[in-house]
Amino acid sequence: DDDVADFRRSMLQVHGLEGYHAQFCERMGSVQSLQPRIAILNREGNRRVLRAHSISQHLQEALDLPYRPPVLFFESMSFSQQIESLANIDILVTPHGAQLTGIPFLPRCSSVIEIFPDQYGPMEFFGTLAAISKVNHSFVYLGQGQIPRMSSLTPEQRQKSREPALCAPQQALVRAVRIQMEQWRRCCGFID
Repeated sequence: DDDVADFRRSMLQVHGLEGYHAQFCERMGSVQSLQPRIAILNREGNRRVLRAHSISQHLQEALDLPYRPPVLFFESMSFSQQIESLANIDILVTPHGAQLTGIPFLPRCSSVIEIFPDQYGPMEFFGTLAAISKVNHSFVYLGQGQIPRMSSLTPEQRQKSREPALCAPQQALVRAVRIQMEQWRRCCGFID
């Protein structure tokens, strides 16, 4: 066992949620349940995803989901509610930010799709946290051209790139979610 698994287990137990983490792929039974639980975790303020509810509707239609993925905001939830929400998400779509520190509470076979603003390149910390939590990590970069190396930006450039709201292209998110749905099905043993 490892430290992340121990942390996850103890936090779920403290909050009375220890049963959630065991429910990843076992809850499958009907054809409808072959769909992963997808959610958009948005932010208030900086780096919020614009039109998140429209994106949710588009994901439902484009991926033929039997439900509309919920749009969540952790700012209005207690820590226990945040843990419970994450423990019930198979594919999480969210902008880069501190809300990703909850990655260890996602179930086995889950994925995170992190949205990065223009001029703000992928950082290793949430990808690393996902890897040690046994969660798949991918990202959608909203800039044009080559992704910048964060070490090449001044602190002022980094701060400026983190401020605007994010206009994520719906089709790019659909493609990213579709890839993660296939990964989830493979991990759960539904396809080879």
